[in-house]
Amino acid sequence: MNAHSFQNEQLMALANRVREDLHTLRFPHEPWVIPHRHESGRHVYDVVIIGGGQGGLAVAAGLMRERVDNIVVFDRRPRGLEGPWNTTARMRTLRTLKHLPGIDPTLPNMSPQAWYTARYGEKAWEDLGKIPKGDWQDYLSWCRDTLNLPVQNLVEVSSITPEEDIFRIEIKRLDAQGAVEEADFVYARRVVLATGVDGSGAWHVPEFISSALPKDRFASSGEAFEFAKLRGKRVAVLGAGASAFDNASTALEAGARQATVCIRRTEIQRINPQMWMAKAGFLNHYADMDDLSKWRFMRHMFRHNIPAPQDAYNRLSALPGACIRQNAGWKSVRLVDSGNGEEIEVVTASGDILHVDFLIVAVGFITNFELRPELAKVADHIALWRDRFKVPSGEQDAQVSCHPYLGQGFEFVDKSGGQAPYLSRIFNFTYSALVSMGLSASAISGFKYSVPRVVRGITKSLFLEDVDSTYEHFSSYAEPEMRGDVPLDNPVRSE
Repeated sequence: MNAHSFQNEQLMALANRVREDLHTLRFPHEPWVIPHRHESGRHVYDVVIIGGGQGGLAVAAGLMRERVDNIVVFDRRPRGLEGPWNTTARMRTLRTLKHLPGIDPTLPNMSPQAWYTARYGEKAWEDLGKIPKGDWQDYLSWCRDTLNLPVQNLVEVSSITPEEDIFRIEIKRLDAQGAVEEADFVYARRVVLATGVDGSGAWHVPEFISSALPKDRFASSGEAFEFAKLRGKRVAVLGAGASAFDNASTALEAGARQATVCIRRTEIQRINPQMWMAKAGFLNHYADMDDLSKWRFMRHMFRHNIPAPQDAYNRLSALPGACIRQNAGWKSVRLVDSGNGEEIEVVTASGDILHVDFLIVAVGFITNFELRPELAKVADHIALWRDRFKVPSGEQDAQVSCHPYLGQGFEFVDKSGGQAPYLSRIFNFTYSALVSMGLSASAISGFKYSVPRVVRGITKSLFLEDVDSTYEHFSSYAEPEMRGDVPLDNPVRSE
């Protein structure tokens, strides 16, 4: 037996152990969600999950364990390309340590450790520092298959329209190249947004860059593009975080002649507040804090931002052609004639001038629901922190205030005070949940606590909506418990 066949056999055996665990832990296994039907006769899903990456899979798995199985997960990408791991994630490994809970921390046989050990052996796990990003995607795909999660790939959600107590969800079915094959729609009682770090807005490219340069001369760190075209080129990267360093390294590894990371701060940030946050108490109970405490924690975090990890720095510093500049925010960019063709002239905050061939913008993303086509019809009613929280004098923060103000189960809140009650039936399991819920929706390190919270929020919402119908079912229940043959009027004999 070759190594590949042995790995497959080991993973199949592990999958069977997971299914045995689920069978052992199946109680209570009776279905409880009351089916709904649209007046047109069309099927109504209890939950539609948008996004088939780690968040969408974890929520789907949690719902199915709670016997909510009339669900579907839509992802616009082909199988294996969900999430960033095989597309826009340019690090070599995950940023967190290897001891992760996975998508269901109650199942040891579904842990990343169990999967990795089954695939590569115990010594490989002991020698491992952090999980390679490709392996992480393979692990997620294995979880999907093991749990038989109802994911439909190449389906893009184009709009969500509230219609009384349900949603009409417009979808586009795509071919492998991303072209639209068919427009369709489905109905759902609840919607979960699991669309990742940019799922509440878009990757940010400042207007002074996008208006000054043709699109083939710059890219956002959050988009997929061919690094091979950078061979022999000079590249400048704007940003100070892990993404900036990873993109610069990837460019050099693809053959770029030079890659300069331009950091806007005068001193490079070295402290990562999120490392402190990875404590059980904080991960579990951040969402239970009062608004003022949340505001102060997040304001502190955003003021420090998140630096590149040491391994990202080590990777870049080992590559010929790497350069890091501080106090080098870009003031202006333009195309100029070099005598051998056009090049990009970048003027930095320090007054230095760089001449390069390509720009990569790694300054993160902006939170703006109006930039999400699927939310265009509801965006105006979503409450943000600036709508619900009175900021103490001297503690203003525009970055924190633009995040959505969420309920205890990750649900949106209506900022209009009753005009959009349907928002409580849309659950925001994206990165923008950070201010309301802490490290949760896009942070696998927080899944142990965040996934049960959002699952409970959804199941609570479904149950309470149907409480009258549930009572009718309960009060009409007439299944005999005792089926004895002895007439009840016979006296009991004693010896």
